[in-house]
Amino acid sequence: MKGPILPFVALLAASTVFVPTRADAQTPTVAPADAPSRAVVPPNGEPGAPIVISGTVFDASGSPLRGASVYVYQTDARGYYDPSNPRASDRPRLKAYMRTDAEGRYEFRTIRPGSYPGTNNPGHVHYHVVAPGYRERVFEIVFEGDSLIPSQWRAQAKSEDSGVAIVALSGGGTGPLRGTQNVKLRPE
Repeated sequence: MKGPILPFVALLAASTVFVPTRADAQTPTVAPADAPSRAVVPPNGEPGAPIVISGTVFDASGSPLRGASVYVYQTDARGYYDPSNPRASDRPRLKAYMRTDAEGRYEFRTIRPGSYPGTNNPGHVHYHVVAPGYRERVFEIVFEGDSLIPSQWRAQAKSEDSGVAIVALSGGGTGPLRGTQNVKLRPE
């Protein structure tokens, strides 16, 4: 994306979308029509290594899709979706809703997710991506260099339609780590 990323707090205030849900209902997976193309997942002060993931949503022919819904959710740095219920992935605390911009782009700032406590599951971010006339793509990203990525996931990740993608992160130092996750949608 062109231009610098807005300061963390300003971006958080400008991009937070609250979606009311009943306590017993699963969190919706489609972004509101007016969702921003950039979002901040964790609240200010959330512990964890900062990362920025950006990408473009394409149709099957490779053209960018404007207004595609991108919903992401994850655990915190300790591996909890909700500290009171570690595996409550149906109502995650760390999530964001986005709509791609005119060039099909999206971006979110987050923290590196932790592995579920007591497991060998790699830290990951869940994705739900959909646009009118296209099949929803549901998958998760894991991060290159995570020793917990199973070899079968590496094999699966070679297919762009698989349930897992491996994202390489670069940068760091004085700024966040950065990675790219492009998404291709298939017609219904």
